[in-house]
Amino acid sequence: MQTITINGRFLTQPLSGVQRFARELTMALDARIAAGTVPDGLKDVTWQLAVPNGTTVDLNLKVIGVDSFGSGPGHLWEQTALYAHARGRRLLGFGGSGPLLHRRQAVVIHDVTIFRHPGSFKRSYRMLHGALGFALTRTAKIATVSEFSRQELASVFKVPATGIDVVYNAVDHFAAIAPDERIIDRLGLSTNGFFLLVGTMKPNKNLDFAICAFEALGDTGRKLVVVGGSAPTVFKSKDTASTGSILYPGRLTDAEIVALERHATAFVFPSLYEGFGIPPLEAMTQGCPVLASDIPAVREACGTAALYFDPTRQAELTAAIRRICDEPALRQSLKDEGRLNVGRFSWDRSAVSILDMLAAL
Repeated sequence: MQTITINGRFLTQPLSGVQRFARELTMALDARIAAGTVPDGLKDVTWQLAVPNGTTVDLNLKVIGVDSFGSGPGHLWEQTALYAHARGRRLLGFGGSGPLLHRRQAVVIHDVTIFRHPGSFKRSYRMLHGALGFALTRTAKIATVSEFSRQELASVFKVPATGIDVVYNAVDHFAAIAPDERIIDRLGLSTNGFFLLVGTMKPNKNLDFAICAFEALGDTGRKLVVVGGSAPTVFKSKDTASTGSILYPGRLTDAEIVALERHATAFVFPSLYEGFGIPPLEAMTQGCPVLASDIPAVREACGTAALYFDPTRQAELTAAIRRICDEPALRQSLKDEGRLNVGRFSWDRSAVSILDMLAAL
């Protein structure tokens, strides 16, 4: 009987967009396999999730088995233990890496941010993942998360775009999260009394730009809540202690973020570069209007359901913030369009794309 192995290294890593993609798609694949709704060529296949020894597997899997073996740093485990274990099998990786000597694998490379915004990463990380990308795009079946990223991968790695599949991100998991409303009182907030920004410490996320644009409004009576990393390396000229109008609560749970999105005037997404752009879609699931950076991947994800601004022109974001404050009809229109827009994406449809790709591998 044939076996397909899923590279489960993502379960050893901190949860971010790539790991969320891997987790949700693994569970969506499991549901399809359990229901028998897979291509004919995959109906008699055994599925295994391969992880290093000692890895906590907290996925509710019905059909996909868990196979623990080997140890050591992640890349070393992939190139040695995983390679030896998966020889002769089809191998699926969601995190942009995999054993270079394996010749029957599919790998999802999410973006080429390391090339477009190298300052966001350590040099060692850029060199390693750049080399992996060049090698895998020549030896493995490659997929990515948007049409924009497909063209970017083709350009950077000098391979035909036609050979790269698109498997979209989705946010239906986020729509099902129950809000933790206690965060509203804890931060002293009120409905429609604040803007929400969720970001990390990477320079390409452009958080300082958005904070300056908000400050340029002057006293509007509203606050800006900046969720996520608040280290000085992010806000180079900013004191990240909370002030009267800008709050830095640090990292929050998904349930707390859901509650904030349900009460915010709007969600601000100022990123300079993305492979797709999940956070604005998550906000849309909660009926939160979105102000988004006018860059190709975000346009592809958000369609007409966002109010766009140039992420290099502070005055444009300031004007968009002012407009969303002054026009209740615009806020309602963006809420309605946002709910329709997120319906274009689902983990189940993305799982179908993965299954079709594997069937042809």
